[in-house]
Amino acid sequence: MAKKSNLIKLGDAINQLFKEQKLDVKISQFTIKNSWKDIVGDLVANSTTDIFFNDKTIFITLKSAALKQELSFRKEELLNNINKFCGYKLVEHIVIR
Repeated sequence: MAKKSNLIKLGDAINQLFKEQKLDVKISQFTIKNSWKDIVGDLVANSTTDIFFNDKTIFITLKSAALKQELSFRKEELLNNINKFCGYKLVEHIVIR
């Protein structure tokens, strides 16, 4: 009688652990924060004072009132750029402060 093997690939086990513990989301959020300049450009990145996440919402704090107004008109584009950068729909809502 052949034994059934419970072995799985190490990479598959790590991916499963990440998904179960929701670490993949945390890593994506960390990556977005660290790559903010690449996603939005120098002007917005230099004016950004804080970025934080709450579930599927990203909160962005900016120094410039004019830039806040401009980004409020371009929320959909910004949302698409963020999600495209991480490769899946990480963010559903953007709050600009």
